[in-house]
Amino acid sequence: MMAVSTMSAAAQQHPVAGRVLGTSSDGATQPLARATVLWRGTSHGTYTDADGLFRLERHDDGHGHAYDSLEIRYVGYETVVLAPTSDSIEVVMKPVTADAVTVEAEQPMITRATQKTEILTAKDLTKAACCSLAESFEKSGSVEVSYSDAVSGARQIQLLGLRGSYTQFLTEAVPSIRGMELPYGLDHIPGPFMESVSISKGASSVIFGYEGMTGQINVEFKKPTTSEKLFVNAYGNSLGRGEINITSALPVGDEWSTMIMAHGRLFNGTVDQNADGFLDMPNFRQLNLLNRWWFNNDEVEIQILGRIIRDEYASGQTGTSFDQDRPSLARYGIRTTIDRYEGFAKVGLLNIMPDVEGSSVALVVNGSWHDNASFFGVRTYDGSQRSLGARAILALPFSDDVKFIGGLSYQYDDVRERIMVDTLNRKESVPGVFAEMTLSPLKNLTFIAGARVDAHNLYGTFWTPRMHLRYALSDMTTLRASAGRGFRVATVVAENISAFISSMTPRMDSVFRPEQSWNYGVSLTHSLELFDRIFTFDGEVYHTEFADQIVVDFDRTPGNIYLGNLAPNGRSFATSAMLQMMFSPIPRLDLHFAYRWVDVQTTFGDTLRQRPMMSRTRFLATASYLTEGNDWQFDATFIYNGEGRLPSTAHLPADLRRGDSFPGFIRINGQITRKFDILDLYVGVENLTNYFQQDPIISPQTPYGPHFDASMAWGPMDQRMVYFGVRYSLN
Repeated sequence: MMAVSTMSAAAQQHPVAGRVLGTSSDGATQPLARATVLWRGTSHGTYTDADGLFRLERHDDGHGHAYDSLEIRYVGYETVVLAPTSDSIEVVMKPVTADAVTVEAEQPMITRATQKTEILTAKDLTKAACCSLAESFEKSGSVEVSYSDAVSGARQIQLLGLRGSYTQFLTEAVPSIRGMELPYGLDHIPGPFMESVSISKGASSVIFGYEGMTGQINVEFKKPTTSEKLFVNAYGNSLGRGEINITSALPVGDEWSTMIMAHGRLFNGTVDQNADGFLDMPNFRQLNLLNRWWFNNDEVEIQILGRIIRDEYASGQTGTSFDQDRPSLARYGIRTTIDRYEGFAKVGLLNIMPDVEGSSVALVVNGSWHDNASFFGVRTYDGSQRSLGARAILALPFSDDVKFIGGLSYQYDDVRERIMVDTLNRKESVPGVFAEMTLSPLKNLTFIAGARVDAHNLYGTFWTPRMHLRYALSDMTTLRASAGRGFRVATVVAENISAFISSMTPRMDSVFRPEQSWNYGVSLTHSLELFDRIFTFDGEVYHTEFADQIVVDFDRTPGNIYLGNLAPNGRSFATSAMLQMMFSPIPRLDLHFAYRWVDVQTTFGDTLRQRPMMSRTRFLATASYLTEGNDWQFDATFIYNGEGRLPSTAHLPADLRRGDSFPGFIRINGQITRKFDILDLYVGVENLTNYFQQDPIISPQTPYGPHFDASMAWGPMDQRMVYFGVRYSLN
């Protein structure tokens, strides 16, 4: 990530330079060219040159803690992990032998960042099918992904008890999945494009805007400087879904490098396991192309990235296909076509002030062009969003204990939505200013205080203060606390598309106010050694209180869905608590257990009630075992989702009514991987118990009748599925 916020915190330290050598069978050493050298758990790295030499700038986590461990990799040699004790090092790598064992803990890692942050590494992302960002959270205790409804294919995450619209999504520290991109954006980032995913909890840094209300998810794409020359991933499953991914990194001279990534996926089947006449899974086809460029000469760093996406979905009654391009009374069809173009450019100047070593300035510009054309039965939806953002950032690391980051920002959004004859259009123009101080008055205490002021052309001035604190009670125990305010302007129809896939009459307020909330949280992480093994225990509690929120109300009046502002005397809040434990009882076996409880209540009508169609409890257990010699890997995931509330259906005929709640359910996934030098073969199963929601649609036989409703999705829609794939890497 090239934003100044990550360039500065460790920049006052000198770069690490060195040489990487390899030992041959006769004991002689020779330089290893194009060995990968990077800060462990990050994407900040480089390659060695023809003489095995490298030079790597120091980086930190953006909150004052420098990464202190290097990871050096080379095909055919054992991976080396070390903490450099000087600015010049020499590393001698040993060839992999039959009895060589490298033991690394690969469970979700809680970083040393001041803000509570968990990392999913590239290795974590290969422990399951992970076809997209939506599927990469399978082993996360913090994030849950589900379908928004029974038919459209739109997905949503849940973090701290609230859906993903309250989480800020970044790609390489640039805001990305927001507004009209929210319903399908999780499937627009293929798994093989990603190098890591970080999950930060609580109000996020003011550097990235005022929208991160409950947390932040940042995706790091593969880098031209550290990625394979060629990577190919092919995937298929027993339902007929197929995917292909190709990435290629190429150096262009000594200072420039580029990378090309391509993704294609296709599913065109008929799956109707519950025989209700509707497809259980939407058909889809997607083409996704990415190109990025990288320049670094130790004084100037430039990054340019562009991406093109074409994504189509066809669902509804069986027989609906991509050929159906308009609504029809003969068949209830659902079609969505998305065209998206996005990109960013970053320019950073390092060491701009001689008296402040590590000072830097950067300009980040990003933009997107998004079109969405859909219909649901006879209801039509057309949406477009044109966005432009810019940030100028100044970083001044005065010392190890005092660091300042500040700057200016601008965000423009032209959003147009039309659902049938109703239109919701807006043009937002928001200049802003922000500042953030990182203070370490004590060796074991770090305090980050930030604030920003944004002048919104439609809604006035937003004042956004945020704070994070990290206190190391000991070398093995860390206490964190956070508090912050957040704002966002909802794209009402796109974010609540499931409300329109029914015969109920949608009723919307004439004016929608910005959503605003306060988030508070505390966490404690403790590690201890038992029987010569490290056990990590972690507990957290977060609370989000809304002052304004867009509420989807199924309960107010039978036969109607209301989309409107939180009532003047209403209340909406979410409390989330989680306990988790991570340990390796024996070498190469990693176990992770997590239990989450949420209490999410909103005033529906005049009554404060639990949010419907959401499990209040969740238990996760994962196991990962790697055999000696790194030849075989076995991964398993067990998930239990508890029961939750359903909206009232008492007004429906007796044979169509649902209960007041849905039951808990279990989901089990597993994968086996056979590793070769440059090839991985894997096979897995999802939903081993074949549990799926039997009746997600009310009155499916009469979709144009008065009682049809496909919005009451609370459980899995997919049946048991076996998948297989291959990964090929050429370094």
